[in-house]
Amino acid sequence: MPYFDDFDDFDDFDDFDEFDDFDNFDAEDSEEEWDEARWEEFFQKEDEQKRRLEELMDKYGYSEEGLRKAFEEMGYDLPDDEDLDLLDEDEEIEDDISIDEIIEQQYSDWTSEESDNYFMEAAHPLFKQVYQLILRMLKIFRHVDVAYREHPLVTFQTGLFECMSKLIRAGYDNIDDTFDAEKGLILAALKRSRRSLFSSLLTIPQLKEMKIISDTTLAMFRHEINDLLKQVNHEILIHKSN
Repeated sequence: MPYFDDFDDFDDFDDFDEFDDFDNFDAEDSEEEWDEARWEEFFQKEDEQKRRLEELMDKYGYSEEGLRKAFEEMGYDLPDDEDLDLLDEDEEIEDDISIDEIIEQQYSDWTSEESDNYFMEAAHPLFKQVYQLILRMLKIFRHVDVAYREHPLVTFQTGLFECMSKLIRAGYDNIDDTFDAEKGLILAALKRSRRSLFSSLLTIPQLKEMKIISDTTLAMFRHEINDLLKQVNHEILIHKSN
């Protein structure tokens, strides 16, 4: 398997989920620059929160009430129902209006092509490649049904989404700011991106055995993920040397 030789601090491939929780960022540490180990510890806490939320959702059910109970048990502050009803009359949504009509009213002048071009204009080439790969993945997998969370296809998709999420954390979605993030955050996020890519890569043999995706498509995914791993490793070396 390529790239393992220089893959330091590599843990098990289990549970690469994330749950962003900057609201609980320790105020007394906010002025102190965190090193890579501190950011990795922060990401591990996010992992644990996400796992706990999934457990509670399984317990209470995937509904509005289930989500409320899960959030309450995790200690998140939720507005009271009365607070949710305190909308101005102009902001209230008619009961008989459809979601399509709401979208038409609010986004009638929006075009996806213009938005995508603006969104990607300042992005690093690495981020652009991950983003485009995810778009292709979603198009290819759109008709494939899965029955359980641990399905290899879910693991494959989650790895790519988490890779993109961590690249955003590192600032790769907007390099106009010349990586204003702390060096420790960038390195920790890049290594998390690499782990997520590995988790996707290692599911490809399982997907091949299941014969739900063509061998040609899986070969394309393998080639692109290997290329992304090379680029991520290169970025890690660059930021280590800075």
